[in-house]
Amino acid sequence: GNFMNRDSWKSREMIRLILSIVLLIIGLILLGAPTFAMEVIVVIIGVVVLAYGVIQLLINLSKRNKGDANAGVAVPVIAIIIGVLLIIFRGGVANVVLPFIIGVWALVTGIMSMIEASHVKDYSTGAWKVALISGLAELALGIIMIAGIIAGGNALGILLGVCLTIYGIISIVEWGIIASSKK
Repeated sequence: GNFMNRDSWKSREMIRLILSIVLLIIGLILLGAPTFAMEVIVVIIGVVVLAYGVIQLLINLSKRNKGDANAGVAVPVIAIIIGVLLIIFRGGVANVVLPFIIGVWALVTGIMSMIEASHVKDYSTGAWKVALISGLAELALGIIMIAGIIAGGNALGILLGVCLTIYGIISIVEWGIIASSKK
């Protein structure tokens, strides 16, 4: 089924577009109020993780009552603890943990994009250039994020804001290029 692949590609691309727009919005908010926004993001993540943990715990406990021995409580409990810790220590998390995770993630995706660029042998389209540029941008973002933790303070929120805004715009443009070439 070629048809199926096209559909899953479409939905995957829609998710990418939505994520890009969300990143762009977060980026703009960060530029407006870096410290506040970073903490809000951490609290939102904390609430989501906490909610997931609670729901999963309830589901697994009800499964246990029905005699399902495999329904573990460890993961949901860990999720609840992480969620609570994120909410309590939002300042520290916002300035150290979150940027570190984003930094590492950006480095990994950057390297993957560059590998992808080297694999795109069809140089007639500009797709490999886009992959290479976004790969380099992601690597730069990763390095900046990790350097920002060392520099500390507000620099981080602003840097993240700038990076997310640019990344959001690039992703949306990249999405447009890919979407138009796939028709």
